[in-house]
Amino acid sequence: MFPTLYHFIKDIFGLEFRFLEVVNTFGFFVAISIGAAYWAMQTEFKRKTALGLFPSNTVTTEIGIPFPKSDYIVSIIISFLFGYKILFLMVNAGENFVPQEHIFTSEGSYFMGFIAALFSFLTKLRADKKQRLTEPKSVSHSVSIADDMGNITTVALISGFLGAKIFHLLETPDQIHLSTFITDIFTTGGWTFYGGLICGAAGVLIYVTRKGYNWKHVIDGGGPAMMLSYGIGRFGCHFSGDGDWGIANLSPSKILPDWAWAYKYPHNVLGKDYPGMGMEPIPGCSGDYCYQLSTPVYPTPLYEALMALILFAGLWFWLRHKNFKPGQIFSIYLIFAGVERFAIESIREHGDSLYRFAGAVFSQAQMISIVLIVLGICGYFIFNKQKDLAQGT
Repeated sequence: MFPTLYHFIKDIFGLEFRFLEVVNTFGFFVAISIGAAYWAMQTEFKRKTALGLFPSNTVTTEIGIPFPKSDYIVSIIISFLFGYKILFLMVNAGENFVPQEHIFTSEGSYFMGFIAALFSFLTKLRADKKQRLTEPKSVSHSVSIADDMGNITTVALISGFLGAKIFHLLETPDQIHLSTFITDIFTTGGWTFYGGLICGAAGVLIYVTRKGYNWKHVIDGGGPAMMLSYGIGRFGCHFSGDGDWGIANLSPSKILPDWAWAYKYPHNVLGKDYPGMGMEPIPGCSGDYCYQLSTPVYPTPLYEALMALILFAGLWFWLRHKNFKPGQIFSIYLIFAGVERFAIESIREHGDSLYRFAGAVFSQAQMISIVLIVLGICGYFIFNKQKDLAQGT
């Protein structure tokens, strides 16, 4: 396993770049998944705009004028924070300094923050002077929802982040304490996909509705993107070993290798924090990530990643080009997502994050999966009765 990019580069290429310890492997894959979702949604929005399903407006902008002062201020503040915290963590990464343990502290370097802010100001000033014209002019160009993807992504990230953290805390409601709630929200660990999905989707729907876009076409464009994002994100869970693995699997396989059937997740990201809790030291290893599971388990994140990518391929290369009514593609996505997650839950480790009701024991994901499947089936038939134009080809 590769807790950080430092460990990945060291294991694969034998090179040691300590500053890469600031980049979690899971976070790296999350960043890739966000970029992939951005690409998929923007591509689909452009296609739908070309089909006339989203409006395209002509706007006039003035070019050649100086950048507004607000651009400088925002750029300088962000750059200062980057230098103060991120560069500080990267430079000080080493054997006795684990960056992840210092992210949410006030530690930092004012000098590095100042240098980063100065560099940002000079770069912005150079770009500003380069684009100025002696006589500014007005230019007209077409804009559509695809050009609004930056704002849509920001809304999805903020609402999804909060949802993922809150739903994770709700998995163990008896452990929630008001005094530590804010602290728990801003820790680097503990995320629930369904929380991010539900709250992120709600935030986006509120935003696009206020902007006047057809929300049915928006969610249809988001379905394949979310499936792609989920698949890539699950690779991050697998390669970092963040605890989303399966139950114990002591049955040998004559076909699959251990890493794809019964894996101990050596050097997983949790080992240094939870030694002894199902973990055992790796012989001959020294450092922060020298533990592995004492009993091999099903590598469920890997299974989910592969299933999600297969389902994405079906949505992207086949179903989205069929003659469905608006909203039906998203309904199919809900069914796919619910069935996939419900199926994997049967071999997934839950620890103490289980609900009990009327003698039944189930996980939060199983409960939400059933809801998604029911909503998907109902939505498919409800949307089928509408008189809106079909998706197009």
